[in-house]
Formats: sequence, C-alpha cells, structure tokens
Amino acid sequence: PKVRKLEERKDVGKALSTEEETRLLNAITEQTSPNRSQTIDTFVRVALLTGMRSGEITGLTWGQVDLARRVVTVGKAKSIAGTGRQVPMNGELFALLSAHADWFTNRFGATKPDHFLLPYGKPTPSDPTKPITDVSGAWDALRKRAAVRCRLHDLRHTAATKMAEKGVPESTMLALMGHMSRAMLE
Repeated sequence: PKVRKLEERKDVGKALSTEEETRLLNAITEQTSPNRSQTIDTFVRVALLTGMRSGEITGLTWGQVDLARRVVTVGKAKSIAGTGRQVPMNGELFALLSAHADWFTNRFGATKPDHFLLPYGKPTPSDPTKPITDVSGAWDALRKRAAVRCRLHDLRHTAATKMAEKGVPESTMLALMGHMSRAMLE
C-alpha cells in the first residue's frame, strides 16, 4: 500500500554521430596490443554492423558464424524473438569475421564450432573454450582514447539509426535486431 512507483526511464540511449564513430574506430587501430585490440575491434565493429547486444556478441561461437552462407545465427538473446535469429553478413561484416577467423586460427589453431569468437583471457585471449566475460575495461579505455561519451549499448542504437536512415523497413529492423522498444525504434 505504501509502495512508491518507480519512474520509467526516459533515456533510451543515443546513436553515435559519424564523427564519434570514426574517432572510436580510429582509437581501436591506434591501440598497441594486437591481441587485445583484435578482441575489442571485432566486438565494436560487430555491434555497429549488426545491432547485436553485448551478451549476444560475447556468447557467439564459431558454430554460429557461417562464412560460406554469410550468416550469423544469434544464440541466447534477451527475448524469445531475438534467440535464433539470423543476421546476414554484408561485405564489411564478412571481411571483418574472415579476418578475425584468420587471427583466431593463427592464435588457437582452428575455429572449432564450440570455440567462442571472443575467447576468454586476461590480459590477452588464451582460452577459446570460454567466452570473454567482461569488455568494460577495454571499452572504457577505448572511449577515453577516442574522447567519446557513450554507453556500450549505444552501438546498438547507432546500428538501428543507420538502418532507419537507409530506409530499412521497421519489420526488417525488428527481424535483424530482435526485440526493440518503440522508443528505440523512434
């Protein structure tokens, strides 16, 4: 009876400007640790190109990445609608994942279906049988170097905004990104 209703959050996030996105991507290429930069580079670019959530990306295995068919199949997602959805690879995503597969093969010997795309290990990736557990340190350092103020989830908003600006129908955006709130779509 005396429970106060919580206010609904009104900050649904923001999309990065083209300048902010460029600064972020340039800051990745300026990183000195090749193995660490490979992980954050792949993570950030996959997020920007697909609109996938952080947990969907960190949970990706090579069995979900079909380079021959050029499709990424999302595993467990936040919503039922998002789980199992297939995201087609455009040329940029295909090139990124192909290069990442080469790096992965050189580092771990093979891209086995049960190996994680972004393997566990600190300070550098060392165990492909476990997923990376936390990108916040690398993400915070990257944002600082790039002088960009945003949340990790804003990469998803950026992908959605780019799709909308290119005239992608709402139904296609929903299918590619899984569940989205009306506020995010707007």
